[in-house]
Parts: sequence; structure tokens; C-alpha cells
Amino acid sequence: MSVSPYSPRHSTYKTLALTFLTVMSIGLVATLFFSQSFKRETVQELAEDHAQQQAEIIFRTIWHGMIKGWSREEMDSFLHSLEINTRDSKVQLIRTPVIDELFGTHKPSQHQLRTDLQLQQAIKAQHPMIYNQGGYMRYLYPILAEENCLGCHTNSAIGKVHGVLDIRFPDQHMQQSLDHTLNFYIVAIALTLIVLFSALFIIVRIRIVHPMRDLSRRIRAGIKEDLTVARIDPERYHLKESYTLANSFNQLAAELEEYHRQLKETSYLDTLTGLYNRRYFSEQMPNLLSKAKHSEQPCALMLLDLDRFKMINDELGHDAGDLALVHFAHVLQRQVKGNDLVIRLGGDEFVILLTNTNLAGVLAVKKNIEIGLIENIANLGKTKLFLEASIGYAIYPNDAIATEELLRKADEAMYNQKRNKRARRAS
Repeated sequence: MSVSPYSPRHSTYKTLALTFLTVMSIGLVATLFFSQSFKRETVQELAEDHAQQQAEIIFRTIWHGMIKGWSREEMDSFLHSLEINTRDSKVQLIRTPVIDELFGTHKPSQHQLRTDLQLQQAIKAQHPMIYNQGGYMRYLYPILAEENCLGCHTNSAIGKVHGVLDIRFPDQHMQQSLDHTLNFYIVAIALTLIVLFSALFIIVRIRIVHPMRDLSRRIRAGIKEDLTVARIDPERYHLKESYTLANSFNQLAAELEEYHRQLKETSYLDTLTGLYNRRYFSEQMPNLLSKAKHSEQPCALMLLDLDRFKMINDELGHDAGDLALVHFAHVLQRQVKGNDLVIRLGGDEFVILLTNTNLAGVLAVKKNIEIGLIENIANLGKTKLFLEASIGYAIYPNDAIATEELLRKADEAMYNQKRNKRARRAS
């Protein structure tokens, strides 16, 4: 059976492989994307917590120093020591005009208050603010006046900003530590995804792809040249879809075979008489002769031809001729046994194949046919008449052993009878 050369671009196996690789790649890209977003947010939160803790400690230290009566020089010395101890960090205390009114103007602070927008925002907001400045984090911690501050700062009020702690530190160390942790988890997630998808791919390949390939192979192998179809055992397949597909194929195969049987049977039948036709005769004769040879039993071929059929067609019309053929076929069918065959070769020529039949059996069938034609008048529409036929026969293996030779001898015998009838009519 020919198979279409067309094949899909990708097999199921390749499609699944590409799907798994695509999904896994998307998963890894999504993991990297979200990890970077998570890292930015985490660094921000860690930096803010770290700066807030540092600011609280510095503020409490400054507060205790003020209670003890630190001078301006001692305060500056403390802040300078913080810069040294915190390596890359920078700590600065910016005073507001409220403090300058009591302790004198601090020009660096005044300059920053005028030019630093972030500082202005923190003072206005009156709560800590954090900024990312290209690798550095800046934490601005406003120092607000409390009730116990008013004893010394008589020009102030509760909630006023006395100063701002400006803490700057690099986020590099935090990012490196977080990168190390995140990289570990990313690798772990990637390996987990690879293992999971590989396992899923193997399971799908074993449970789905292999059974489908096996089913496809069996379907291709099951369709024979003569259109008979081998059945597939659906119990081989555990998945419902494969099981259903195998059952559906078996049902389709049964329907195809039945359709093919009916089509083949129709192609063997003569549409007018319902008898088998010449094609069926050509296929069955070798089988008949083979069985006769193996069983060592004789068989016979009878060749029959309606007399004066041309006259019926010419004078009564083709419809009458068709009715004559149908009537003749019915007479012949009533004279044969169950295993014998009546065949219309074409026109008004018929064949009877008799199994396990010798000369006596052939002569008995011949006589029954002649009696049947005498006893059954043919209704040809407007006319009724008795039909006559010329009959010849040949017996295997006495007369011949091949189909062509049997037909030739039967044909000679039939035309001899036909000539004898004409001679009798002429005399």
C-alpha cells in the first residue's frame, strides 16, 4: 500500500522536546528576572534597616554627649571617628537654623541646606528617607525635637528638625553577599527545573510518545495490500486516549473490511440477473480445478446459450430481451445444488460450474434445465413464450484439465447442439 511522502515538520518527540526546552528556558529567564527584582528590593530594605540602626545608635550617642555637655569640638571629633571606623561610609551631622541661633552659624550646614534637594525633602517630610546614588546608599535621618530638648533649646518646639544625620555607605558588600545567596538559589532552582522537566519528558516519552509510535506502526503494518486489516489489541495501552484510539481503529477496520467485502461482492455480480459475472468466473475456476485435483473428484463446466435471443431483442425490444435473460437465470438457479454456481458470462451466454459431478450428473442437470424451460413460460411484458437453450459441457479431467480447454470443448458441444436444432427445423 502506498504511503504519502508528506510528513509533518516535527515529530511528536521533537515537538515535546522543543516544548520542554522552551518552557524550561522561560522558567529560567523568569527566575533570573524575578531574582534581580527581588535583589533590588532586598538590598533597599537591608540598606534601610542597616542605616536606621546605625542612625539610631549615632543619635543616642550624640544625645548622651549633649546631656554630658559635649563641646562643638568634641561633637566634631566623635563624628570624625565614625568616618574612620566605618571604612567607606561617611557620617555627617547637618545643623538646622534652630541650632545655629543658639550655638552660632555652621556654614557647611547652611550651604547644604540651600543646595541639597534630597536634604530639603527629608527635613520637609520629617521622617527618614533613603536614596540610591550609583553604588552608594544615602540615608537621611531627621532629628526631631522632643519635650526634654526644650530645656536647652528654648527657641524650638516639639517636632521641629534640629538636624539631619546624613549617612552614606556603599551597597557593594550587601549586593555581593546577596548575589552569593541568590546565585546559590538560582542554580538550585535551575537544577530542580532541569531534573523535573527531564523526568517529566522521560515519563511523557515512555507513557505517551512510545505508545503512540507503536500504535502508528501497528496501524501501518496492519493494512494489507488486499485491504484486509489486522486488529490491534487495545489492552496494550494504559492511557485512555491510546486505548480509545486503538478501539476506534479496530472499529474502522471492521467497517472498512465490510465495505470492501460488499464492494468486492458487488463487483462480482451481474446487475441484471443478480448472478455472478465473468470476473468472478475467472477468479473461481482455478480454485475449482485445484480442489477437484486434490480431492480427485470430477467437476463439470456447462455452457448455455439462449436460442433465437437476437430475434427476441430485434422483434420484441431490449426490455423483453432483458426479461428473457432474467427468466432464464431463475430457471438455471433452481436446477443447481448449493455448492454449484450459475454465472452469466455476458449477453445470452451462461455457465454452470458443477462440483463433484460426473457425466451422469451433468446429463441430469441438463435434462432438468430443459424441463424447467418447458414448464415455465417466460413473461416478456406484452408477450409470453417458452424459451429454449443450447447446452454444451465438458468434464474435468476427462475432457480437459485447463479452464480455456474446458470452455472450448463446452462451446463446441453447445454449437453442435445449436446446429442440430437448426437442421431439424430446416427439415
